[in-house]
Amino acid sequence: MMRKYLIWLVAGPVIVLGALLGWNYMHKQALAQKALADAQAAELKDMPFLPSDAVAEVDKDMQNRQVLANAIKKFRAAKSFRTSITQTSANGTITGVIEYIKPLRLHAVLKTDDKKTLELIIVGETVYVRTSTNSWEMSNDAFAKDFGRSFFASMLITDDSISSFGIADDAPITLQANTQKRCTAFKTQYKQDDKMLDMSFCIDSTGSIAGMTTKVKDGEIDSSYTDYNDLFSIERPMMPLLTPDKPGAATSTAQ
Repeated sequence: MMRKYLIWLVAGPVIVLGALLGWNYMHKQALAQKALADAQAAELKDMPFLPSDAVAEVDKDMQNRQVLANAIKKFRAAKSFRTSITQTSANGTITGVIEYIKPLRLHAVLKTDDKKTLELIIVGETVYVRTSTNSWEMSNDAFAKDFGRSFFASMLITDDSISSFGIADDAPITLQANTQKRCTAFKTQYKQDDKMLDMSFCIDSTGSIAGMTTKVKDGEIDSSYTDYNDLFSIERPMMPLLTPDKPGAATSTAQ
């Protein structure tokens, strides 16, 4: 019996010592692994995040959409600008230059294929018209009035989101360099009368819309925009002052 106790007296400390040595070894291993993991985490923290191809594609699309949204907000917030336009249709081509000052001042010079020129100044609901051979006159011309109303309505839209141009949230957006206008074309589509039509915004290095190309039912409208928020004036034109006719006297005019 005594021998048995002696064996446990010897074996007990050995077992406990072994356990202690084993725990100490495992503890050191755990600390080493934790230190390695912390070092790797610190190294990865300083590295750029490299997403998977699928996530990168989604992020790129969202980024493009945000750039376009910001450009549209700047466009809607502009107090003034100048734009050169070319509109092609089955009836021919119209070119022109338009100056606009918020809210309701517009000066346009439009030319047709046959070299005819129509100049408009619109202030509110008042329309002044002249051609290349005539002097200014106040006009009730339906085309001029509709042109002014449509232009003002499009510029006074309070919605400054992408959808304000009829672009759906899921509409594709692709990018293409435009070396002629020195901008990047954001190509997408808008909806008109249940039909999807192509639209492209050319955004320059300042994040502003430098140009816009819009497909319409019977043609295309191409616009270039400059002089955002510049100080220029659009005033009512000087009209001829007509003196009343007197018997035996000719009618006279004066500026």
